[in-house]
Amino acid sequence: VEEFSGGWLMRLALAKLLLEKPDVLLLDEPTNHLDLESVTWLEGFLRGYEVAIVLVSHDRAFMDGLADHVAEIDQRKVTVYTGGYKSYLDQRELALEQLRAAYDNQVKMIAENERFIERFRYKSSKAKLVQSRVKAMEKLERIVLPEARREVRFSFPQPPRTGEMVISLKGIHKAYGDHVIYEDLNFSLFRGDKIALVGPNGAGKSTLMKMLAGVLDYEAGEIKHGAHVSASYFAQHQLQALNLRDTVFGELDGIAPGWTQSEVRRLLGAFLFVGNDVEKKVSVLSGGEKCRLALAKMLVEPAPFMCLDEPTNHLDIESSDILEKALIGFDGTLALITHDRHLIRSVANKIVDVRDGRATVYDGDYDYYLWKREQMAAGSAASDAPKKSPRPSGGQASSAGVQQEKPKRERRSSGPKSKEQKRAEAEARNRASGSTGGGRKRLAQVEKELAQVQERHDQIVEAMSDSSVYDDPEKFQALMAEYAEVKKTLPRLEEEWVSLGDAIERAERESL
Repeated sequence: VEEFSGGWLMRLALAKLLLEKPDVLLLDEPTNHLDLESVTWLEGFLRGYEVAIVLVSHDRAFMDGLADHVAEIDQRKVTVYTGGYKSYLDQRELALEQLRAAYDNQVKMIAENERFIERFRYKSSKAKLVQSRVKAMEKLERIVLPEARREVRFSFPQPPRTGEMVISLKGIHKAYGDHVIYEDLNFSLFRGDKIALVGPNGAGKSTLMKMLAGVLDYEAGEIKHGAHVSASYFAQHQLQALNLRDTVFGELDGIAPGWTQSEVRRLLGAFLFVGNDVEKKVSVLSGGEKCRLALAKMLVEPAPFMCLDEPTNHLDIESSDILEKALIGFDGTLALITHDRHLIRSVANKIVDVRDGRATVYDGDYDYYLWKREQMAAGSAASDAPKKSPRPSGGQASSAGVQQEKPKRERRSSGPKSKEQKRAEAEARNRASGSTGGGRKRLAQVEKELAQVQERHDQIVEAMSDSSVYDDPEKFQALMAEYAEVKKTLPRLEEEWVSLGDAIERAERESL
């Protein structure tokens, strides 16, 4: 066991737990140190695993694929939501909107009562009414809005501009003893490429990343860098390069010549080091805090070519979001290894599949890569692939190597129409009318439903502006439940309405 890497040790530990078949499985960041394919497998396995699972994770795609409840720990309380992570975000936003509406109405009501009390306080004829309002105000449970979430905005420095070609690998041979990783590797990156290296553990992703970053030698071949290209490299072991005796502020300030103290603090704030946190010794930081500090150091003066190996390990979702925004706005070239599918979808514009000693470039986003892999796994011919499954956005048509032929239309005669032509056109119009009749009927039905749902939406919004609705908790909850359902129904009906209209127009054009 001592010979295994961290990823294999994590898989072994998970296997031991699963074989014990517990009643409750507690998983704290189980996807750390797993490759992307292992994460996908684990998600599918746990989904069919008949035990209760309590999960802590920063992997949003993993949570969405597995969780059916989300327990949010915030503002010193736990709130449980039904559904996956995306559903939780929607419900949380809706709950916050409802709370703000209730708060605004309560503020108005309190102000009105206070004006009434102040106006009629000394009138004996109104004494009973005034006392009634005073007692009601004393019993009133005041609504408290949660503390605003801190949203950090920071403009990260941009790297120097490089030549078009950033790095080129030709005929690379790399082996560890008798174990050959790459035999004849040819691979190039160009300015603005943001690639994600994917593939199974042990396929050579980290080896390729280290060769790209210039921190690993190779036995044969040639690596060329473009004009003005320099690389920076981040991996978990980079945390060991931090000076444990230094403070958080001193560690960053020491590599930021010319920066003011406020600029250093702003960058640290972007990675959630605020207030007295910046005076902490690096030695007392948690693994996640050290990771954030190491990433912040990279972004003080980012190199034109950044190589990041699992940068979100030990990061919480808020910190991952900050890194994601920085990488999206990064003008240089990026090579990324991560098991975080959300980060890949947000950042990568190309996917490099590493397996069997080869690096295959997919010139599109992650969903395009998955689609192409599915097509190849199914063994379908490239020319049939677009017909069987629509190509997702983000992929190059040239990558699929397929062009769909458009149906040929007969050329129309410009001369006068004969009786036979007129009869044929009439029959075609009748056929078109028959083929779209069902669609038109459904379209009218959808238009009617859409109008009714929109009207109900407006009624609920108007009802929410009435402070009396919040006095009856049951009525309020029923109204909010209906509001949530209406918000889901509206976009579905609108989408169907547009789709039906397009289909009818298309059928009519083809009949002409």
